Amino acid sequence: MASENDACPRAGNAAFTRGRIALAVLFLFACGSEGSQPGGSASAAPSSASAVIAQSAEVSMSATASSSSVVSGPIPEEAPAAKHGRAITKLLSLRKFEDVVKEFDATMASALPKEKLEQTWDGIAKGVGAFDSIVDATVIESGAYRTAVVTTKFGSTNLDLKIAFDKDDKIAGFFVSPTPQPWSPPSYADASRIDERDVLVNPGPWQVPGTLTLPKGDGPFPALILVHGSGPNDRDETVGPNKPFKDIALGLAARNIAVLRYEKRTKEHGPKIDMKSFGIDDESVEDALAAIDLLSKRKDIDPAKIYVAGHSLGGTFAPRIGEKAKNLAGLVILAGATRGVPEMMIEQMTYIASLDGRTSDEENKQLEGVKKAQKRIAELQTGAAPKDGEVVLGAGAKYWVDLGKYKPTNVARDLSMPIFVAQGGRDYQVTEVDFRAWEAAIGKKPNVQLKHYPTLNHLFIAGTGKSTPEEYQQAGHVDELLIDDLARWITAH
Repeated sequence: MASENDACPRAGNAAFTRGRIALAVLFLFACGSEGSQPGGSASAAPSSASAVIAQSAEVSMSATASSSSVVSGPIPEEAPAAKHGRAITKLLSLRKFEDVVKEFDATMASALPKEKLEQTWDGIAKGVGAFDSIVDATVIESGAYRTAVVTTKFGSTNLDLKIAFDKDDKIAGFFVSPTPQPWSPPSYADASRIDERDVLVNPGPWQVPGTLTLPKGDGPFPALILVHGSGPNDRDETVGPNKPFKDIALGLAARNIAVLRYEKRTKEHGPKIDMKSFGIDDESVEDALAAIDLLSKRKDIDPAKIYVAGHSLGGTFAPRIGEKAKNLAGLVILAGATRGVPEMMIEQMTYIASLDGRTSDEENKQLEGVKKAQKRIAELQTGAAPKDGEVVLGAGAKYWVDLGKYKPTNVARDLSMPIFVAQGGRDYQVTEVDFRAWEAAIGKKPNVQLKHYPTLNHLFIAGTGKSTPEEYQQAGHVDELLIDDLARWITAH
């Protein structure tokens, strides 16, 4: 899962539009090499979660959270990029799409021609209402890019149009997302019982900043390390207005359990990543092992009571972390996938397309594209030589070969440590099929507990009816029942 402020060029979750605030598939799509066009994800998102991306995950933009400066608020003279963003938005509202395309750089012009730009704009209006007005414009500066964040009103909905300009003032990226709502802590988080400290995980070239949330007192405390889902996630695993990892950290710390969360490597170091050598250990496993090592050396943490919890793709990788870790006390698998990424992408896209009872030509085209990618991934996994610089669904051949060899349920079956598996009954991204696969593989082991939560979605937030991508834009919190279950399980083991 990912936030829309991702630092990872050309990375993120596949998205497709249908006139809804669209999308999503909460699976990797790792980073491109340095110098790529600005990219983004919608997460997890789901990370990354819901957004309308300009017809292609390759045509989104992002801002680098760790090294960006934001120009906002009342200023005597509006920043040039903000003025430019307003002007582009005005052209879009007047349906002067050809004039907008003239301002694209070469990559954008190829990926988002006039016809697709028009379809995207019309899709937004169809989903949330006609364009009404520009509310505000701010600027995010990130390296050579200046991104105008133009807050607009469509019908009764506020959307942020994020328009990235390169050094030549050409449009290098375009991303649309709901205007973020302010986050508020869950009712079960008692701030008077919690301390938070900044930490650095995995010192060296891949160092990532993190937050250690501690109960008040001297300890030593049991501790849980949180491992992200797909896409370049932040430490809170932010999805729209929701921050599930922050909820878990605050909830458990109030129950005398420390929690470590950190920026994902693909978010913090996206531009540096070389796709040719990037594998699944690089994505999640190495940093999780470094986090275990960090906590094991702290006086306020009990080294015999360190646990890892992986969510979504992080849950898939949790057994691999358990296999490689020394003296890990146990694993938590939160909506962990057991099946192949392309298979689950197709399943998710088909589900979203079915929500209004029809499948458009554009959706069929995108489904066929994923099926074609699935076939190519299978070829790479069975020994086909990769083409020069080949990237499939955002990842290189090494990643797909690594993933093809890794069987999470088999690895989990061989582990002797306690495992807790949790699954939301309303989760359409990782489903009961995966939960039953964990159950079949490890359900009979005496130190394994599996629990199904009928009303919870992929973020473990409660709801009713069918879960939809739009649901991720509604503010909520990880259900307290899961927080209590995690606290009891960790305390008991």
